[in-house]
Amino acid sequence: MKRHEALVQLSRDHHFGLLLCWKLKEGLKKNISVERMSQYISLFFEHNLKPHFTEEEETIFKVLGEEHPMIKEAISQHRIFQQMIDDGFKTSEQIETFHHLLEHHIRTEERQIFPEIERIATDEQLQKLVEMPH
Repeated sequence: MKRHEALVQLSRDHHFGLLLCWKLKEGLKKNISVERMSQYISLFFEHNLKPHFTEEEETIFKVLGEEHPMIKEAISQHRIFQQMIDDGFKTSEQIETFHHLLEHHIRTEERQIFPEIERIATDEQLQKLVEMPH
């Protein structure tokens, strides 16, 4: 799907998030230890997801506004992911829940939220997003 330049990097981030989901699914199939997968999730969260969530919330989500139902839901999910990280993962079921929620979250942003932002945003808003430092 062709994305506006303002959303390209965030879409690339989503690709890596989906790759994480795939790795977790494979790890569960291969009985990789929960501890090892948990450490990987925590590292990925700190270096990739957390900055990504912050950027979305401080930039593109503002186009639709925090009261928009899709944005409210996405921000709520960001908080759930943070809570899951804070609580840690002790079972393979918790890891499975995390990867399903993350995959659903990313697909919703790509298929619904980003297209809505591209539809609603003015050229000026999108250009400002392009010019912002990342």
